[in-house]
Amino acid sequence: MQQNYKTLEEKIGYSFTDTSLLIEALTHSSYANEMRQKNIAASSNERLEFLGDAVLEIISSSYLFAQYPSLPEGELTRMRAEAICTEALSSYAKKLGLGDYLLLGNGEKKSGGKNKPSTLENAFEALLGAIFLDSGCVLDKVSTFVIPFISKRAVISETDIADYKSELQQIIQQTPGETLSYDEISKTGPDNAPTFTVVAKLNSNIIGRGVGQSKKKAEQQAAKDALKFFNHKRK
Repeated sequence: MQQNYKTLEEKIGYSFTDTSLLIEALTHSSYANEMRQKNIAASSNERLEFLGDAVLEIISSSYLFAQYPSLPEGELTRMRAEAICTEALSSYAKKLGLGDYLLLGNGEKKSGGKNKPSTLENAFEALLGAIFLDSGCVLDKVSTFVIPFISKRAVISETDIADYKSELQQIIQQTPGETLSYDEISKTGPDNAPTFTVVAKLNSNIIGRGVGQSKKKAEQQAAKDALKFFNHKRK
């Protein structure tokens, strides 16, 4: 079992000073309950999960805030939600093979507990909480481990924004003779980190405005804003 923990530490790139924290992070409540019935002291990962959830939110929020300075609060919230939802966290856990290290009660094992998304999500958050405590509450230690997961997921989430222009174009095409165009009205900031402001025009009328780190992103935001002009809701 110790060798298994060593292998997991190599996967996450962090070696625990207090291995009991790692064991606790991997202990499902079903296993802890079975141990207590045998008068053996055992703590489930639920408290560490609580802590890890809070740590994950501040790290993901800080990362997205710094990485996407031009995105509005609503988009940042959406990207964070997608990056740390149950499906996302369970997928991170699966990449680590975390389910193979979990301590589960007999009933939970038989029901395929090691593959349950909610169980994997909770274990992943508990692992973050364990790293946070073991490192002396140093957020950077947790960030080094978890940001590579979040960054890849955030890129996927950001590409979802690219549907707005196509969606708007489809609406405009329903009326023959209408012309949709995008005009850059300003470019500010340093050359290595510019901020573009773009307007979407229907014929000569401005129907949307957007800001982005690139002209393309600004156009997408302008298209999104223009969709409100048509009282159109994304499905």
